[in-house]
Amino acid sequence: MENCKGKRLLVLGGTSASLDLVKNAKAMGIYTIVTDNNETGVSKEIADETARVSTADIDGLVKLAKERRVDGIFSGPSEFNLRNVIRASAEAGLPCYTTMDVWDKCANKDVFKSYCREYGVDCTPEYDVTKDTPASELEKIEYPIILKPVDGCSSAGITVCSSASEVPAALEKAYAASKSGKIIAEKYIQNGGEIFSVRYMLRDGEAYPYFMMDTYVADPVHRTSLISGYTHAPSKYSAYYMENMDKNVRRMLKGMGLKNGTAFIQSLPCDGKIYFHEMGYRLSGGMIFKLTEPLTNVHDMRMMLRCAVGEGSITEEEASKIDLTFHSKIGCQLMMPLDVGTIGRIEGTDIIKEVPEVVDYLQYYNVGDTVEQRVIGTLGQHFGRITFIVDSHERELELINEFQSKIRVYDTDGKRMNNLQFDVERF
Repeated sequence: MENCKGKRLLVLGGTSASLDLVKNAKAMGIYTIVTDNNETGVSKEIADETARVSTADIDGLVKLAKERRVDGIFSGPSEFNLRNVIRASAEAGLPCYTTMDVWDKCANKDVFKSYCREYGVDCTPEYDVTKDTPASELEKIEYPIILKPVDGCSSAGITVCSSASEVPAALEKAYAASKSGKIIAEKYIQNGGEIFSVRYMLRDGEAYPYFMMDTYVADPVHRTSLISGYTHAPSKYSAYYMENMDKNVRRMLKGMGLKNGTAFIQSLPCDGKIYFHEMGYRLSGGMIFKLTEPLTNVHDMRMMLRCAVGEGSITEEEASKIDLTFHSKIGCQLMMPLDVGTIGRIEGTDIIKEVPEVVDYLQYYNVGDTVEQRVIGTLGQHFGRITFIVDSHERELELINEFQSKIRVYDTDGKRMNNLQFDVERF
């Protein structure tokens, strides 16, 4: 961190997505300049300097970077802004943790799975389904299947189909969410809505696993909200993964061309195996560093900030200190999905301040805000996210029940909106 003092960073996006990034950069002694086409924003309010150049204006960003003599360009977890970070950094001759070619390999689910097969990593079975597939062929598929855009994010455009009759509408939804106009159809792994995720920090092409967690989707029964409902770490699958998959995955990441920064891979555990289905080459929207730093000694956001200003990511010394035992603690994140409606009243959030184990709380909606139908099934459905660290599973269960019983969100007609709650029996 000492080497970062006095460095200058151009941050794309003045919204809350960049807020923690700017806070951490300033704590590291980095001078921050936040830009987008808005006059104000929560990240702009705390920045050292602001600008009004659109994050999509690559020429404008390059000019701004040169005028302000910045050492690097970066953004929060927004995939749109990160693509612009990569392009603008290349044009301005500034350091960046990746190239557009490598980014596209990671972002495209189809390409990613082809690498999985090449390196002997299990991935979800696929079906050849497009808008031109005859109904007679759709009838031959073993359902359920899941349809999604190959280049989608934030759970947009995803549908689980239980029969051939549901496929046309699901295809339309998936195509609408795909910029490339390509979709992927996979066997829907029926495992109770559980996702295994592993995170790697990279340094000069070498990958170091530093975090594994289990996530439970919010609605595994009706499958209308295939978004995260609860996350628990360490994962129950960690030992299996390290013994059977880690070596091949490290080889695969190197083969894909990943050099520096952080990457995460999501998969579906089922019948004694783990099936990969997608990855991301960026920081997560869940601000996982608030769990990884106290549990595994890896502050991935600060490492990425170092990388952004040309000071490298993880060092050999830091890699040697990664602790996958979590010091016998448990990391937790509780998400709170909402129903459609306009928020009229919020109760019980004061309880969060009274719990010492809470390390972070993010609230995305306030009174007067409207949850629209279009965000159902995407991360925009979440009311908030509570991150906490406990010493025992018993305390974990106690806090889940307390948060879910006391935090209540009502619409303007007095109907409760946070009805979709995590069932602790799913552990």
